[in-house]
Amino acid sequence: MLKRTWRTPAGAELIITHRRKAELTVRISLVAVDMDGTFLRPDMTYDRERFLRLRQRMRKAGVRFVVASGNQYWQLRSFFEPADEVAYVAENGHFLYDIGDEAPFHAPAPRRGAGRLMVSALEERGLTYLVSTPDGGLVPSRFSEQDLAWARRFFPRMRVVDDVLEFADDIVKATLQLENPRAFVSEFQALLEGEFTAVVAGPEDADLNAPGYNKAFGLECLSHRWGVDLAEAVAFGDSYNDLEMLQAVGLSVAMANAPQDIRDIADRVAPSNSEDGVLGILEELLPR
Repeated sequence: MLKRTWRTPAGAELIITHRRKAELTVRISLVAVDMDGTFLRPDMTYDRERFLRLRQRMRKAGVRFVVASGNQYWQLRSFFEPADEVAYVAENGHFLYDIGDEAPFHAPAPRRGAGRLMVSALEERGLTYLVSTPDGGLVPSRFSEQDLAWARRFFPRMRVVDDVLEFADDIVKATLQLENPRAFVSEFQALLEGEFTAVVAGPEDADLNAPGYNKAFGLECLSHRWGVDLAEAVAFGDSYNDLEMLQAVGLSVAMANAPQDIRDIADRVAPSNSEDGVLGILEELLPR
């Protein structure tokens, strides 16, 4: 029987059953969760009391808690209190916040010319998008109220501007609402090759990320900062922008509502987000 053991001074040791029938000895020092479709229920709530009990167990075991999402930091932190001691890998690893930070300790430098190329392509196709800058999000004034409501839901710090191209040199990434994210990714991955990486982020969402930026990059930065081995991390996700993160950790958990190919690469499958699957798995894994 296959056994894998990871050791750190702080982690909590436990034995779990691998979904591929191997027995793993895992020492967990870090828990990372995606939000939409993973930690949050479909109505964007979670069982706060249940989470606080688990967070207390994490603290006693020396386990760090990280939220890794495509959404904006100011949206993500609205779900938690400072006392929860949460670190944030925001906007797919572009903006990184240690516990208690009000400003990111890491943010990408805008690349002159790349933002202009991207915005021109998005505007030519009349797509619904939001671009991210170090100061917040930007959306074009041509958007309908429904489009603006979508943008504000995930990016509360945003501005409506007449011409996004005027700010092109400040842009680091984009988020889109689409009927067919897969078709968009196929087209834009070829169109913007080398400038941005296109990835499906949800059933009706896609992201254009700066090269090399993803949730795994953010976790690696935090793990180096804390002296934690990602082999001692467990990560939960449900979509393609979680793929690198799931592959980077010692124990990867896909949600039951994730696409089949995401579930196939994960070590375990949790109940769906509507069933509080993340909390259920953590109750099993964390020491009492």
